[in-house]
Amino acid sequence: MHHQDRDQDQALAAVLAALLLVGGTLIVRELLGLWPAVAVGMAPALALYGGPPAARRIAVAVEVRRFRRHLAHHDRAAG
Repeated sequence: MHHQDRDQDQALAAVLAALLLVGGTLIVRELLGLWPAVAVGMAPALALYGGPPAARRIAVAVEVRRFRRHLAHHDRAAG
């Protein structure tokens, strides 16, 4: 029974999120025009789609840079 309640809550949350996104996009369209509305409507979807891979790439780049600095420091210290 508890599992069904959680599924219904998640479905309700998804529907409300979609309604807010559509409603917000329509309001922005009326206030600012078509292209800003498209940008506002697509930005959350693109962020959810592209955000995690971009964050992973940034994290890997930071760690590689940190490792290279560590190696360079040891090379200078060794001789």
